[in-house]
Order: sequence, then structure tokens, then C-alpha cells
Amino acid sequence: MHVYAYAYQTISLGALGVLSSHFLMLSSWSFSCMFAVVPFFQPFQLFRIRAAANSGSPLRKDLVFLGNFAFAALLFVIAATLLRHPYGSEHYRPAQLAVGAVAVAALVLVVAALAAFRTKKLRASVYAISMHGWRRTALLSAFPILALVHLSLGVRERPPPIREASLHNYLRANASIDVGMPFRGFAATIWLADKQIEGDATSAELSYYLKRFDETFYLWRSNVPTLEEYGEWTSAQAHAFVIRLLAPPAGTKMHTNYLRAYAADPDILRMLGVRYIVTNVETLDDRAALRAAVTAPDTPGVYLFELSDANLATYSPTRFVKAATADEIANRIRDNRNRLDQIAVVSEDLPPTNAKARNVAMTVELDGVRIRAVSDGPAHILLPVQFSHCLRVVNSSPARLTRANLLHTLVSFEGALDARLEFHFGLFADNKCRLRDGQDNKALGL
Repeated sequence: MHVYAYAYQTISLGALGVLSSHFLMLSSWSFSCMFAVVPFFQPFQLFRIRAAANSGSPLRKDLVFLGNFAFAALLFVIAATLLRHPYGSEHYRPAQLAVGAVAVAALVLVVAALAAFRTKKLRASVYAISMHGWRRTALLSAFPILALVHLSLGVRERPPPIREASLHNYLRANASIDVGMPFRGFAATIWLADKQIEGDATSAELSYYLKRFDETFYLWRSNVPTLEEYGEWTSAQAHAFVIRLLAPPAGTKMHTNYLRAYAADPDILRMLGVRYIVTNVETLDDRAALRAAVTAPDTPGVYLFELSDANLATYSPTRFVKAATADEIANRIRDNRNRLDQIAVVSEDLPPTNAKARNVAMTVELDGVRIRAVSDGPAHILLPVQFSHCLRVVNSSPARLTRANLLHTLVSFEGALDARLEFHFGLFADNKCRLRDGQDNKALGL
């Protein structure tokens, strides 16, 4: 699986690339879970061994039998607890038990029929059911039978509402990316109204991340880059930034696979490169212009706002504030929120400069981005790209990369800049850079 994921990321699979690493991983889960049934049949195997044994003290045999029986009972309790409420409020009723019994009976008849067909003897088929062949059949059939029982509950997903496409068409036309295209800003889905979530704490935590995350999925399908992320690769620095500066609800735990903002702070979002905000409130900051709206009776409206002067790799700070930990960096960013295009927070000493980068353009390229700019002296560009020591300048440009504002990449150069940046990390790469990233996290207090 790891080899497949690496090949998928390096675009080495050709047409097979349609099978993403998620597809392979999720498909293998169900196959792996089938073997979780093995412990349920192991005690019965031990019962047979005990019955066939002719040696050993009676007390030892009894202890072995009782131990196996207790183990089987424990497994039964675990399974019953896990499956008691498979869909929250739904639970097994007599109808589901009947479905399960019919499925098991049908399985027994099929095994017997097959055995009789192969041996032409009914007695042999009955014997086959009691032997290990039956256990293997039951092992492979347990999950299909369980799936049949769950289907009989009648739980169905509600069909998605018909979507009005004008909002996403606008974003596709004004923010989507492709190889060779300039970066035109991120979109962020920030749901501000109706934050109260009914249900237990677990449901509330999950709903925090999934609430209107479907908007993000539609944006991804349109090649619109978003502030939101989903995946195991979401960085600790990004989570630390969001927790401290984009205000998740108090007491909410941040799931490591999801990244999203819950506060529409224009200054912070501009610095992050967010140009468009999808939300459910009719007004935002005075500097946010309404670009599109989708409303219908008895349904919540969806509104699209554009922030002016977003950082499209166009922030060129000339002054620097030093801070060591994530908390200190967040405080310095908050203190300078009105000048984030001029001031950057760094972890090492950087002298001020009078020169600014001009004619900056960040272009999306295969496996990376290309940065072009000019300056009249030493200058810096704050890229809306997460920093990592594995981010490399691969075309011999003299540009220098450092961390700024906790998670961003600061490009330092002088004169003319034409730098191609790529993230180099993988099975056959020099992966010491990831160790340095880990050391950074420790120094930042993450």
C-alpha cells in the first residue's frame, strides 16, 4: 500500500492513477476486518482439541475449557456492545434477528448442497458442515451477513438537495488552478451562524468539522484551492495557527485529519492567501465585497464574499518581529494584524530592508510552484505556501527559504528572482528534512 501511495503521489501509474491511495486504503479495510472474526472461532477449535486429547489431568482440561468459554463469552459481549446501536438511534429488532437467522440458515444449506454435490453423499455433506471447511465459510461470510442485517434496518442517506451552480461557477472562473496558471487565491468555507449542535459530545465534535464541508468538496472538484484540508498530512503548524487565530468553538478538539476556520478575520485570512469566503451570513467586514448569493425559501442562504488585497504571493514584508513559540508568534501576529503585509514574525534574526518585491507572480507547475519577481535590493516575499525543510529550490536560484508567521514560507532574494519550488520527500528521497520539521515543532512548543 505504501509503495502504491508513493507511486500515486509521483504520478507514475498512468491510467491506474484514477485509483487514489484513499481508494486502495479504504478498500483494504473491509478485507482486513474480515479476519477480526477469527477469534470467535478459535475457542471452538480449542474445544475440539480438548475433546480429542487423551492425556493430561482432568483439572487442567476443565480449566482450559472454562478459559476458552470465558474468552468466547467476552468476545460475544464485545461484539454485542459494538453492534447494539449501529446507526445511533437505530437498533436491532426481531426483523433483523430473523434476517440474520435466515441468512445463516441459507449459508448452512448452501454449504451442505455444495458438499453433497461434490461427494454425492448426504452423510458426507453433514460431516463437512461440522469440520473446518464450515468455519472458513462462516469466517468469509460473517461480514456479508452483517451487511445484509444492517440493510434491513432501512437506514438511507437523504438525497442531496439540487444545487444552484452560479456560486461555484464564479469560483471556478476566478480562482481555480491548473498547471501553468497563476495562483489567484484560496477560498474558505466559514459557517458563522447556527453553531449550536445538538447531540452528545462526540457528535458535536464530528459535526464541527463536517458542517457544510460539502461546500469544500464541491470546490475541490472544480480545482478551487481552499484553506480547508482533509487528510493525514495536515500539519501541526496549520492546526496550531487555526486554534490560536481563527477561533474554533471553545472546548472543541481539533481532529488531526480536518483543518478549517471558524472565524472570518479579514486581516488574518488575507495574509493566508484567502481571497474568497463562502458563508451563511449576509454581511461580513466592510472590506469584503459580495460577489454571489444562493437563496431559496425555507433553506439557509449561501453567500460568496471577496476580500481585497489578499496575499497572492504579493506580501513583501520589510520589518521582522522575532518570536520563539507558537503562542508568542500568534500574539505578535495579533499585535500587528493591520500591517501583516509589511511585518512578518520569524524565529531567527532578520535585518529590516527598504526594498520591496515587485512584479511578483506565483505560477502553479507540475510538482511545485514557480516564483518570479524583481527588487532594487534585498527583499522578501511571504508565500501562502506552508513551510517545510523539505521544500527545495530546484533550479539553482539563489533564493533562501525560511519559516515565517508559524506556517508560511518566506523567500529572500535580491535583484531578479526566478525560483522553482518543489516538496522533496518520499521513499527514495533524503528524508532528514522531516526530522528537522519535527525539531521545529518541538521548538515551537507543538
